[in-house]
Amino acid sequence: MTRSRFVARSLSAAALLCGLVVAGPLSATVVERVVAVVGERAILLSDLRKRATPYLAQIHATVPTGAQRNAAISQLYKSLVERMVDEELEQRAAQQAKVVITEREVEEALGRVAAQNGISVERLLAEAYRSGMEPGQYRDELRRQLLQAKLINVRLQGRIRVTEDDLKSSYRKLVLEERERLNLKVAWVVLPIKGNAKQQRELAERVAAAARTTDFAELARRYSEDPSTKQQGGVIPATMPDQLPPELHRAVSALEAGEPSSVLTIGSAYVVIKVLERQDSQLPPYADARQELSERVYIEKMNQARRTWLDNLRRQHHVEVRL
Repeated sequence: MTRSRFVARSLSAAALLCGLVVAGPLSATVVERVVAVVGERAILLSDLRKRATPYLAQIHATVPTGAQRNAAISQLYKSLVERMVDEELEQRAAQQAKVVITEREVEEALGRVAAQNGISVERLLAEAYRSGMEPGQYRDELRRQLLQAKLINVRLQGRIRVTEDDLKSSYRKLVLEERERLNLKVAWVVLPIKGNAKQQRELAERVAAAARTTDFAELARRYSEDPSTKQQGGVIPATMPDQLPPELHRAVSALEAGEPSSVLTIGSAYVVIKVLERQDSQLPPYADARQELSERVYIEKMNQARRTWLDNLRRQHHVEVRL
């Protein structure tokens, strides 16, 4: 992936800030104090509150007053102060590596963000202002993200490898996530573990093998000992994965439509299940999604590597969070 494409993706978070809407003027008494220390640099509560302004506006507009809103603000401050610590560490690393962001780069990035949102730069800055962010603050946010992207490329580019296994694993994860939202029809054969457990297990194995070629409803009516589903061909009255017992939920998600499971042990019974039907997937085929997957996995690995690098920087500097 080229640096310019990575930088463009890195600006997406800044672009999202433009969607925030202020519910009304926010006022509070600020008691100045230090919320974090990085080396000899102190991060003040006023710095934190200034950075939090657009997010506070969103919280005030969407979260009810009381304990829920207080919890949301507390969580915002905690995550934001950690980000500010990371940014201070990155700034120090940038100075050491002589990495700088020019005004021209900021203005070019501003134009890209506006173009990505289909609006003019003036409209972009106006929307940012409505969210509580001055034009200068918005440019500072872009500058921080540009610096982060440039540092990542300097420090980490060339160390990130994306393999075919990585891509297939990422695609499989998307498939499993989508299956949580798809309607399905599942049947099972339930064989309680009683008497000779070995014989019951052998019977369950035979049922699982037969389920690949024999009508599953016939197997359920013949062998299942679940009275609530036996005469219905083993069909379970559930149409979504999360309506199934947890043990079945996990097994069902891994099965293709028309595929029976191996023998499962659930509670005090051996169980064989089969996904009879599943709503059609809306995901593109793996081959068609491969390029997008490659970019996605690359960014995920880059972010993981960045986190590892920042954690190492934290160990090399005095860092104290007091919030």
